[in-house]
Amino acid sequence: MYSRQTLTACWPTYGRAELDFEPVPEGTVSSCELACAALPEPDAELEGALVQGVMRELAGEDSSPEARRGNSVGARVIVRALSWHPVDSCEAVFVRLGALAVREALQCVAEDREPREIVTRVSLL
Repeated sequence: MYSRQTLTACWPTYGRAELDFEPVPEGTVSSCELACAALPEPDAELEGALVQGVMRELAGEDSSPEARRGNSVGARVIVRALSWHPVDSCEAVFVRLGALAVREALQCVAEDREPREIVTRVSLL
């Protein structure tokens, strides 16, 4: 699962994440673990923002208009790779990436298809 947020604006907008999703038995709490190489180096705030976006979307708590609605979904999420830029990245981008990755994973299951790379140019505001 690849998600990449790329926008053309003055706002910091670059982010890229590669995530794997595994189902968990019903009643098991969702988890997100970092087993990744982060480039240029690990960044706790951006990693935390990605996890926040993933967990909010799995719980059905994302407030954006296109968010998945309904019951929470249990999953084990493994972050395999993360790429960011010291000037062109911000936490909001990674929250959004996490939510988009969950939505893509759920669509893959619903449509019985392989994941595709997500490239988005929507506003973060």
